Amino acid sequence: MMKRSVITLSSLIVTYALLGSVVFTGVSLSSKLLGRWRVVKVFEADISRVFPPMTIDLDRSGRVTGRSHCGVFIGSWSSVNNQVRFQGMVPSGCNCGEFRNVERRFIQAMGSTQGTRMEKEGLILMDHGKPVALLVPQRT
Repeated sequence: MMKRSVITLSSLIVTYALLGSVVFTGVSLSSKLLGRWRVVKVFEADISRVFPPMTIDLDRSGRVTGRSHCGVFIGSWSSVNNQVRFQGMVPSGCNCGEFRNVERRFIQAMGSTQGTRMEKEGLILMDHGKPVALLVPQRT
């Protein structure tokens, strides 16, 4: 066992020396995103206290199901090159004043997402390097 560990470690050192870096592949971004997320910020506006909270569910088939005070909104998502993309988002269609505006701004943020960043606080949706929304994982 010790001999195998030494050989493996030696191989990693030689690979690093030859290539300049070693990349360890881990869990794909799409696997990390599956499940329910609560929306806490949209374009710097803190909506963490909105009740009921706005959430989105991302499933394995690429479907997005969002829930807001207004109702249910839907669309699709994909993960390519470790970046998430949202397409075909359809708002709930309600006329709840300010709640409708929050939902529409979030859908706008999802549509403008050019990249993502996973941080301690949650998943940050980015547009040209600027954060447009913050999502935190929820237990389902």
